[in-house]
Amino acid sequence: MKEIFRLLKLTLQEKKRLLLGFLFSIFVAFFTYVFVTLIQPIVDVMFLNKPQSEAGKDILTQLFFKHVYEGREQLVWLIPLMLVIVMFCRGLFTFLSSYFMKYIGLKIVKDMRNDLFERLVYQSSDFFDRESTGDLMSRITNDVDRVQEAVSGNMADFVRETFILAALLAFIFIKSWQLALTSFVVIPMAIIPLFIFSKYLRKKGKQNQERISVLYRYLFETITGQRIVKAFTMEKFELKKFFQATQNYFKTNLKLVMIGSLASPFMEFMGGILGAFILVVGARKISEGSLSPGDFSSFLMAIFMMFMPIRRISRANNAIQHGVASYERIKNILFSSPLVVDVPGAYPMPLIRGHVKFQNVSFAYNNNKPVLERISFEVEPNEMIALVGLSGGGKTTLINLISRFYDPTSGKITIDGIDIREVTLKSLRSQVGLVTQDLILFNDTVMNNIAYGLEEVPLKKIIRAAKAAKAHEFIKELPYGYESQIGEGGGLLSSGQRQRLAIARALLKDPPILILDEATSALDSESEKLIQVALANVMKDRTTFVIAHRLSTIRNASKIMVIDQGKIAEIGTHMELCRNNGIYKKLYDLQFPERKEEST
Repeated sequence: MKEIFRLLKLTLQEKKRLLLGFLFSIFVAFFTYVFVTLIQPIVDVMFLNKPQSEAGKDILTQLFFKHVYEGREQLVWLIPLMLVIVMFCRGLFTFLSSYFMKYIGLKIVKDMRNDLFERLVYQSSDFFDRESTGDLMSRITNDVDRVQEAVSGNMADFVRETFILAALLAFIFIKSWQLALTSFVVIPMAIIPLFIFSKYLRKKGKQNQERISVLYRYLFETITGQRIVKAFTMEKFELKKFFQATQNYFKTNLKLVMIGSLASPFMEFMGGILGAFILVVGARKISEGSLSPGDFSSFLMAIFMMFMPIRRISRANNAIQHGVASYERIKNILFSSPLVVDVPGAYPMPLIRGHVKFQNVSFAYNNNKPVLERISFEVEPNEMIALVGLSGGGKTTLINLISRFYDPTSGKITIDGIDIREVTLKSLRSQVGLVTQDLILFNDTVMNNIAYGLEEVPLKKIIRAAKAAKAHEFIKELPYGYESQIGEGGGLLSSGQRQRLAIARALLKDPPILILDEATSALDSESEKLIQVALANVMKDRTTFVIAHRLSTIRNASKIMVIDQGKIAEIGTHMELCRNNGIYKKLYDLQFPERKEEST
């Protein structure tokens, strides 16, 4: 019940509809009570022809039949009419209670899915370093669907059937409390296994969701990495992994199906035992004259009707336990707070000139070995600084700190003398343009990809940015020009074309600080020369950070900073670093052995 109440708490967001749903459920229970009450006069008066004053001890029978209609003739047409009215009202209120409860469930799950996606969108980069994409997709789709099944449909059944069960319990105690207590000797035998099933279902339900998240992960990795899979002929290996995952998921599902299928027959078997037990006791009471055949018939009808809500509650409980297990996984995201947030009192950053300063900055992922150690340097406005070094040295990590994708473990970063942790993230990032080595394009038009994040941008500006990025010529040749769809991840374009679109997007933003992380890595020599000319013009009016492994692209940088094992090993111009005969000179000679003499 604790887990069920936890899900019920979510419904408090819709208090008015929840109140109506509960009220209509009470009406359903009331008309169920009236229905079983009608059984007694049907048997005693209509079939056995007993005087109504001698038959029936419950309040409704005494108030209605005894004081209003004493004659058997009137009851012959009155009882069927009442039966029709009762069943109509019961059906009407069942519909209303179900509709309002399902409305609440659907609304809650819609809000939950929105909250979950919003939480994901605003999470810090470290969160996505820890969590797999497939698992996150599983939680926002499959887990939320399980919660929806629990809250939308099954919670409605659970609430309504609980009220009906309570009404039937009240009826049997009013009808014959001695017989009711006697029947309760058997009822616990049916209820106790229900709690055992619930505990098992919740445990296996959570395991089931974890295993389907593995399926999502394999799907995502195989689909996005399909070229690598084919290049290394690893189709059979990926199939083996996926088939094993589906087998594990099948086994868990099979156990859940076994328990779920066992619950209903078990309840029916216990109902048969209880019915047989009551028949023996009831027959004795009828022969003693302490109970009329009509009273016993209505009591027996109520007992058997109780097993319908118990069975539905059991079935609803199975789905609810799945929902509880899924909600526990969803909560890990809903209640996880991003590490990089606006500090209290954060203010919008004014328009910046681009004076960037690192002061003793260190950084480590998850408190592991530092990736950057006591980095200090200064970049004047409109300067171009290049970062070079071996892979894994910390270059990308360093530029990620400028946009506050991560916060330094220690030290301070200022722009125009302002600590970047004191300003809002939106105002900071709106003034930093970024072109990464991992090209992120969307399954949309060329125009919308270039103008991403900007509203109502004139086509002239988009074309101007595309021309500056040397992308205009190939865009004109596309079937619909700037309105052409580029496919998922820009799959309908070449790698060089995708990279030029990403550069055009950064240029259209016109930021005071521009970061190019291997921005020309996918270009051929001819395209690279065109881009270098365009970038040279653009970088005149902004502070630019360039990460480049191809050293030919950064020879004219104001400063070249060599990052080695998280520290600044060297800093200077191209000619200064070549004369130093250090790491940069070795890297340059490796790339251009024919220019070895020239560089000295």
